[in-house]
Amino acid sequence: MTTMDEKLQPSAAAAVVRMNSGRAGETSYANNSSFQRAIASVTKEARQEMAAALYRERGRPASMAIADLGCATGPNALLMVTDAVEAVLEECGNDHSCPNPPELHVFLNDLPANDFNAVFRLLPTSALAASGRCFVSAWPGSFYGRVFPEASLDYVVSSSSLHFLSKAPDVLNRGRVYISEQSLDAYRAQFQSDFSAFLRSRSPEMRPGGLVLLTFVARRTDRPTAHDCYLWDLLADALMDMATAGIVDEEQVHAFNAPYYSPSPEDLLHAIQNEGSFAVRTMQLFETTRRHLCTTKDDDDDDLPEHLAVETASTVRAVVEPMMRTHFGWGAMDALFCRYRLLLEAYYRTKDTQNKDDLTNVFLALEKKQQN
Repeated sequence: MTTMDEKLQPSAAAAVVRMNSGRAGETSYANNSSFQRAIASVTKEARQEMAAALYRERGRPASMAIADLGCATGPNALLMVTDAVEAVLEECGNDHSCPNPPELHVFLNDLPANDFNAVFRLLPTSALAASGRCFVSAWPGSFYGRVFPEASLDYVVSSSSLHFLSKAPDVLNRGRVYISEQSLDAYRAQFQSDFSAFLRSRSPEMRPGGLVLLTFVARRTDRPTAHDCYLWDLLADALMDMATAGIVDEEQVHAFNAPYYSPSPEDLLHAIQNEGSFAVRTMQLFETTRRHLCTTKDDDDDDLPEHLAVETASTVRAVVEPMMRTHFGWGAMDALFCRYRLLLEAYYRTKDTQNKDDLTNVFLALEKKQQN
């Protein structure tokens, strides 16, 4: 029998992923997204080269449509589209036969709860406004469904977003909040369903030959390593410690699964080939680290584990706190992330994982196949 309390208990599987808003101050995504910016910077040159090449291949058209899926808010919200706009305009400027710079239609997408007003307040001082050739609009909605009109997009980017699932898998995962031996197959199936839905939704929206450039957390092996999972496993350890202390209910921990999955190259290729609308231009794995964000960069410095723990805990909190507080309540958050920071520091001080904070990402460039 379902009790009234159970009916009122939020479902982890239905949690909507959004970041801490700018109103959250020190814990906001806007103030804790430097790591995501660093990830995007790794692919900047390749993305700009592809944007310029697409403009040339399309015969230097009078207009192009550029979209960012999962733009979020804060200083990174305009980063990816700005890179594309600058590349196209520079390509036009380098060609003396180009009569006029193209009009660039810039579409910003995220979930309806995203603070688009904060994003638009960035526009007057942005390179997009300075160009005088950009027309920017917001398109709220989940990118796991249709967002844009048919055959409306030339160039699509998404960074640090597609590792989030539309929902967490419905699987018993006692004491864990992420992949375990018992839950891996369920997580993989949910990712396959979601990523296939993403590709099916983009297929009619893209013009033939258009590009979809994606960067998100991944892993190198088919079976995840302990390090692939440590950020979530330590969060689970902090929650179980709080359950032991009576701060949260242990059954709440068992009931929570994070709507997150870092795919392997095999996972990605399986979904892309099965959907069939896109050809893979590039698939590259790369590592990033938070060390450059720390006040010290010396791996032998005794303070580095503490600095890494502070940076990592702040980044993770800004991203996952909204879904955590929906499930565990506002009052548990400070205690949770205090414990989490201490566990991270211990991880970074352990011999086998000393200062090991690297995170694997994938850069995936897809081209919309020509219609038959």
